[in-house]
Amino acid sequence: MIIPHQGIAKDFLYISDLDGTLLMPDGTFPNESILRLNHLIDEGMKFTIATARNYDSAHPILKGLNLKLPVVLFNGVYLADFHDGRILEHTQFIDKEVVDSMLTVAQAQTIEPFIYTFGEEHQVYYRNVTNPGSIAYLTSLEKDKRVKQVPEFTFQEGEKVSGFLLIGTMENLEPIHHCLKEKHFNHLNLYFAEDVSMKGYYWLQAFHQQANKGNMVEKLVDRLNFPLSKTMVFGDYLNDLDMFQVAGYSVAMENALPEVKESADQIIGSNSQGSVLNFLESIWKNA
Repeated sequence: MIIPHQGIAKDFLYISDLDGTLLMPDGTFPNESILRLNHLIDEGMKFTIATARNYDSAHPILKGLNLKLPVVLFNGVYLADFHDGRILEHTQFIDKEVVDSMLTVAQAQTIEPFIYTFGEEHQVYYRNVTNPGSIAYLTSLEKDKRVKQVPEFTFQEGEKVSGFLLIGTMENLEPIHHCLKEKHFNHLNLYFAEDVSMKGYYWLQAFHQQANKGNMVEKLVDRLNFPLSKTMVFGDYLNDLDMFQVAGYSVAMENALPEVKESADQIIGSNSQGSVLNFLESIWKNA
C-alpha cells in the first residue's frame, strides 16, 4: 500500500464525503474553509467530493469552491460537473415494481418514505411525516426546492427512481430491511444504520445495486486516467465503505461509525474540528 506521507502527497487524488466528514456538524462549510481549500486546489491538489447529496443540495453549501474535477453525487448514482450540475455519467435506476414492493411493506409498518427521482429535474417526493426522525429530516430540507408533498406516489413518463429513504425506529424498520434484503437482494443497495443526528431513529436508504460511491469512484479515475492506488478517500458512514474498499488509502473520522473506523487505514479527528482540511494542509505542506 502506498502511504501519501512518504513525500508523494502531491501525486494523490483526494475524495471526501461531505456530511459528517468535510462539513461542520451543522452541515455548513465556512467561507474561511473554502478559501483554505481553494488555496490547496490552486497549488495543484487534485480534490473532489463523493456525497449522498444531490447537486441541488451540495452546490449551495460549497458555492465558491474551485473544484476542477467531476463530483460523485447521490451516493454514486451520478458523476456530475460541479459548476453547472451537468450529469456526466449515471448508474442504473430502481425498477418501479421494486418501489411498489417497498411501499407495501412500509405501509404495514406505518412508515412513510421519501422517494428521489430524476427526470427533467431532481425531485424528492413524500406523502406524510409520521415520526420525529422523519420530521427532523424534512425540516433539514425546508430550503430545498426539490421537495414536494404529494397525495400519492405517481411518476411522470421518463421519470426514474434514483433512491428512497425510510426513517423510523429499529422495531419498525428491521422487518422492512429484512424483507427488501431478502426479496430484492440482486437489485437494491441497502444502508441501514442509526441516524447520526437523532439517536433512537434509524435510516434505511436504498439505491440500485450498481449505485455506490466505490463504483463511481472507479468510473471517475478511469475517466481521469488516474490510478486507484493513488486515491485517498475520507468518510464516516456506511455508504463510504464501498470507496474505502477500492481506494488506495482510506481515512475515517473520529466521529465515524465503528465499522467505518475498522475499515480505514487511518483515523483522524472529528468533522467538528475541521479535521479533513487540517489533514490535507498538513500532508501538502510536508510533501
